[in-house]
Amino acid sequence: MDSTTELGDIEFPPGVKDVSSDMNPAELVKALKKCCKFFSQLEQDEEEMKRIYLPFCNYIVQDEFLKEIKDDNCRIHIGCILADVFRLHAPENPFRSGEKIKEIFMFLTEQLKQLRDPKGPLFAKAYHILENVATIKSYNICIDLDDSNAAGDIFCSLFRSFFSIVNSGHDKQLKSHMLDIMGFAITDSGSVPQSVLDIILECLLEKTRKMNPSAYELAQDLLRRTFGVIEQYLMMFFQNVILANRGEVSRLSSHWTKLIPELYKITPTLLLNTLPQLELKLRVDDPKERLQVVTLLSQMFSEKNSNLATQYPTLWNCFLGRFNDIDPEVRATCVTFYRHLIINLGRESPFSKEVVTFFKPRRHDTDETVRMAVVMCIRGIALKDLQLASDDLLEFLKERVLDKKWRVREAVIRAMGEIYKKYSVGSDTSRMHMRRLQSFKSKLLHVYYRQNLEDCLLLEHVMVSGLVPYSLPNVERMKQLLELYTTVDDRAVKAFIEMLKKQRRIRLALKDIVDAFAVSDDDDRNKIVWHKVVIIASQLPGNPQQARENLRKFINLAFRDAKIKQWLTYIVGDNYSSQKIAMTVRDLLKKLETDGEPRQVQATAQRLLERSIILPVILDSTSLKALFLLVKESLDGLSDIDELNCEDAQLRAMELLRCLSQLAPYLFCTVECFEELLGFLRRTKEDFVVLQSLTILQQTSSLIEENFTEIRSVLLPELKIKAKSGTPSQVKHAIYCINKFTSVREVPLMQVFDYCKEIATSANTPCKQMESVLTALGCIAEVLPEKVSSQLRGIVASIVVKQVIMKTNTGSNQSKGKRKEMKWCEKNELSKESKTKIAGMKCMVRWLQGLRSNDCDCCGSTLRLLQHMLHNDGDLMKSGNISKADMSHLRLQAAYCVLKIARVTEFKELFKPDIYQELAMLINDSVLEVRRNFVTKLYQTLYKFEIHISFLALFATVSQEKQKEQREHGSFLYHQLIKRIRDFNKQNAIGATMKSTMMPEYMLPYLIYLLANDPDFLEGISKRSLARIKDCIHFILDPLLTKDHPESYGFIKRLAENLKRSKNADNSGDVQRNENIYAVCDLVVQHVLQRSSQHAIAIIEPIDKSVVKFIPQRLYTNPSGPENNRVYLPREFYSNLKPVPTPAITAAMGGDKYRKNLAHQAARKPVPILSSPTSMTESTSQSSASSISLSQGKSPSPKRSTAQSSSSLPTPPTSQTTSSQSDDLSKPALPAVRTSGRKRKPRNLSPPLPMTSQKRSKPLARHQKTKTKTSNAEDSMGDEASGSDDSMEENDSLEESSSTSKSKESSKTSRGRIDLRGKRSVIASASVKTKPRKTLGVNNGNGEAEPTISDNSVSVRRSNRRRGK
Repeated sequence: MDSTTELGDIEFPPGVKDVSSDMNPAELVKALKKCCKFFSQLEQDEEEMKRIYLPFCNYIVQDEFLKEIKDDNCRIHIGCILADVFRLHAPENPFRSGEKIKEIFMFLTEQLKQLRDPKGPLFAKAYHILENVATIKSYNICIDLDDSNAAGDIFCSLFRSFFSIVNSGHDKQLKSHMLDIMGFAITDSGSVPQSVLDIILECLLEKTRKMNPSAYELAQDLLRRTFGVIEQYLMMFFQNVILANRGEVSRLSSHWTKLIPELYKITPTLLLNTLPQLELKLRVDDPKERLQVVTLLSQMFSEKNSNLATQYPTLWNCFLGRFNDIDPEVRATCVTFYRHLIINLGRESPFSKEVVTFFKPRRHDTDETVRMAVVMCIRGIALKDLQLASDDLLEFLKERVLDKKWRVREAVIRAMGEIYKKYSVGSDTSRMHMRRLQSFKSKLLHVYYRQNLEDCLLLEHVMVSGLVPYSLPNVERMKQLLELYTTVDDRAVKAFIEMLKKQRRIRLALKDIVDAFAVSDDDDRNKIVWHKVVIIASQLPGNPQQARENLRKFINLAFRDAKIKQWLTYIVGDNYSSQKIAMTVRDLLKKLETDGEPRQVQATAQRLLERSIILPVILDSTSLKALFLLVKESLDGLSDIDELNCEDAQLRAMELLRCLSQLAPYLFCTVECFEELLGFLRRTKEDFVVLQSLTILQQTSSLIEENFTEIRSVLLPELKIKAKSGTPSQVKHAIYCINKFTSVREVPLMQVFDYCKEIATSANTPCKQMESVLTALGCIAEVLPEKVSSQLRGIVASIVVKQVIMKTNTGSNQSKGKRKEMKWCEKNELSKESKTKIAGMKCMVRWLQGLRSNDCDCCGSTLRLLQHMLHNDGDLMKSGNISKADMSHLRLQAAYCVLKIARVTEFKELFKPDIYQELAMLINDSVLEVRRNFVTKLYQTLYKFEIHISFLALFATVSQEKQKEQREHGSFLYHQLIKRIRDFNKQNAIGATMKSTMMPEYMLPYLIYLLANDPDFLEGISKRSLARIKDCIHFILDPLLTKDHPESYGFIKRLAENLKRSKNADNSGDVQRNENIYAVCDLVVQHVLQRSSQHAIAIIEPIDKSVVKFIPQRLYTNPSGPENNRVYLPREFYSNLKPVPTPAITAAMGGDKYRKNLAHQAARKPVPILSSPTSMTESTSQSSASSISLSQGKSPSPKRSTAQSSSSLPTPPTSQTTSSQSDDLSKPALPAVRTSGRKRKPRNLSPPLPMTSQKRSKPLARHQKTKTKTSNAEDSMGDEASGSDDSMEENDSLEESSSTSKSKESSKTSRGRIDLRGKRSVIASASVKTKPRKTLGVNNGNGEAEPTISDNSVSVRRSNRRRGK
């Protein structure tokens, strides 16, 4: 049938003549509108009309209308007609062809896309289509199609269109129609194709949720409506993906872990049969799959108001078991889950209480990732709400400050700083929270004790950003600072002060560099700058050599750039404001970045500037005034912070001002500050306030002298009153303060001296007043020696010595009961007479310090008096009227006085060996406090290089300490001294500004003399005394004989061998004393050989000429004669020898590193830093040859560097300063500490019985077996192992001293060693099993001594054998 016939058979709606695709679009639209209106007015019961117009309906769905017409207006009207046709014939299908049905519904779906824009011109027609097909369920016709694929395509297109067009502009009715169409399609069909399910689930993903939230909501509503049908298909989908690992079934297979939580939120019924399958997934072998499931469940279990754990208890228990999973990522995920659980459910939830038992063991997890997760978990909880964090969690956080891994420590330190800042500053401030976080401040400051620059730098950053935020206003910032200083513990205060001291040193070094810019001569300027660069680089992390190079570039840039130079001048200046200095640093760093400087230079400059402005960004002169007001409020008890009103806080507040006056006195240069100090000085009822005020004035007196003469005139009368009638401490500081007023000091000081002289010479002066008078006389004699020294000489002889120190009134010091038996007390508990004696000794020492000459043997007689005071245990005249506690203080003060006299270089030659012996006895005193205080004082004076290196030998007797903590403390201090000396010489060698004058090896002759003249050793060589001396030698030499300093081996060995060629200088004919010296030398040589074997380092011996010059002439005669090859040790010391490596073997084992260590490195000439461009390119190095004699020709001599070392040690690099050793030097290796101490046995005790030959001949294998079973191996004389032999070296901090460790068992191969000189056979070392000897311990003298004597030890009071004959 042709087209004309077909059109003739079609009945068009009224008013429409023809409808054809060939018509003009405008005419076609007009015709279609009439058709739409007509069909929309028909009702379903008009059967005749439906029959008449059915051909038209079939005509309108031909391809020429559905496919060829492109006009949107025409197409939408056709869609309206089709929708009305379906409405009229519902529920029947007016179109019989299945293929045509697909085309029709695909066409309708396309027209529904016009719903996207509610304001569009076609929206109303599209809504008409939607309403019709939704009302009569037109799309359900597709369910009955024979071709299931066609139905699937239709529904996929429909669902995709709805989810893509729905938006927030649609009303609820429109969304309801969409939901009806899709819901009926699922529920009526009873099946959900995977493609349709993917379309629905895709809307639940986060990406879709963010792009189209309306689609996400529509998908949720659809799933809630159809959960009964769709649940089984979801189960099949997840079963294929989770258990069968059939990812190809869906394009969303990889997103299943994101879909399950969303589906559970919609309605848990959707996953009724899916969630139990996850339990199997938790037990798979693949850790990645377990991690997926653990991450999923942790999210679901920790959701707010989640009851998943109640619904699936088996799954919950299986999940908790993953806290102990073998994979660290899984454990870390479980730890993170705990944070969300606590935040959402609270810590009182039963689930939270159950999980905490699994969480606790993870804080000590072996993997750092898990420990890091623990830290971040606690941090998140505490920052969310501190009440959610239990005290146990906060303790866990503080524990991790000591973690071995830097990443964990960094996270902890930052977390603690953030938590403290959140609850100490701002709206969340609460005193209850502050009390809970009280220990955070101390724990953080304790970090500064660690020997790690990264930790220190991070703490400094936290200090100015969290503990005392520099961005706060002045008053608030000062409150934070004052509360910090007054509420932390003593160790934290010391750390805070040390932090400010380091900042001051770096700032002063930077200031010297800036000042050097004005020096015109290039060489002079470079010398100054290079030395300071070395000092600063040692305080920066990383490679020191690289740090020096970066600093050089930065300083060179500052020298050439006027703006940077101006900023640096402001930063290191005294007149600044905290806010402006922070902005200056920020601008300087920004300029470096803008100018394109290398990142390494920028990083180094940033670290330098941050370390140098710690105090400036916190405190300036303006904020100091606010601090004074806060301190005044605290002293008056009016502070709004209750913790600041107690006496301890008031003491700390004044200490803070004193500390600031020492570190930044320029901040006090204001009238207001000095007026406040005058007010504090007049608080006569508060001695500590007056004392601290005087100390502050002493530090700032030079500023008063220069700028405030009116304040000086007001201050002088007050100081004179304190100097005449104050306490001894007040008198001392008052006099020192007056001395700072250089223009007017003489008159007031002489007035005070005349007054005190009259009081001292008058009869019946009270002890308390005499104590202050003697203090005043001594201080004035120290500062004005030319005026009063001659006058004071008679007072010292007749009053101080005869009437004060030597005279003890009967019964004046007698105590009763427990007080009499106490061996130690606090200073304020001392008797008045003992306090006066101490003041008298101090007076003499100050007089000598000012005199600085030994006229009339004044210093010699004083030393002899102090020696007798030490010899008699503090009771100079042996009167027996002084209590034991007072005697302890008196002998301790006598030792202090000896150290003070030793500071004066003019008196160095007056120190006799007997004084060293007395001081060595004091280290093993019977009173623990005496030992502890003296060792600490000795450490302090040596650390500052105030006394001769010979005093370092006194630390040898620390090895005989029985009290474990004290021995560890003494050992740590000794290691710190070695590190300090080596670092000092290394910096000087690199800076090339001065030569090293003190090396730790130089004290060896004094050590040997001290040990050889031990009272127990004078009667002859015994194995018992040798064993003790061996411990002392091991204790002293182990830190010196390390792999990093191979030159020490040869120097020490050759020095000891040369001492065997000399004699005792006092009495060279005393054979016994000479043999004692030679025996100690043999022990030294033996230990050098033993350490050489352990470390596989050959001994390169220097020439004798370079060694002999370090032998002190006042102790030994000049070495003479041939080598002394005689052995002075018992034969048992020479068995089971170890081989000693040759230089060739050592070089082969160590390669270039050893050869590098063998050579001297040049005292490098400063690199031209601040010179002209031409001189910048020149690099010069001066070198000179230094010979080392190798006696064995077969061993090739390592190539020496042509550079001359700056060290005065004649063998290679004790003072060498290669940058590769810097990190190792910063971590001193501490030897393991013995498990028990030792007391020395008195001379009158008989020696132990000799071992039988049967015992000596026990098989070696049996001997080794016995030693393996014992926890602490015994040394060659049956002595307890000192822990210094063959022990693992440990790095430790001030917070944790070295711990006890087991000694390694040495090799038992009997070997000899041929010395490198090729002439002598030297024995290496020995270890033989002998009868265990009795050991002597040093008991604490507090209270009654309770010696515990076992079968193998006897406890004897140390001072019973202190003196020789």
